[in-house]
Amino acid sequence: MSIKEEIHGLTDEILTNLGRLVAIDSQLGTPSEGKPFGEGPAKVLEEALKIADELGFKTVNLDNYCGYAENGRGRRNRWYCRTS
Repeated sequence: MSIKEEIHGLTDEILTNLGRLVAIDSQLGTPSEGKPFGEGPAKVLEEALKIADELGFKTVNLDNYCGYAENGRGRRNRWYCRTS
């Protein structure tokens, strides 16, 4: 199976996960303890890391400033997501 066919086969899952993220109002909000960019950005980061976890990645949230997902060992296998 070609990479194009594999990606096409995942289209519904990709769109569903994207919908989960864009449904969250992630506008910059009032900072509070543990949420440096406000409630919305913290929620969307949490959801993005939850999706990555569901896909089998090891995830790390860095105090709601940013987070990343790993698919192996070392820095070369990390995918980053920031909240601002």
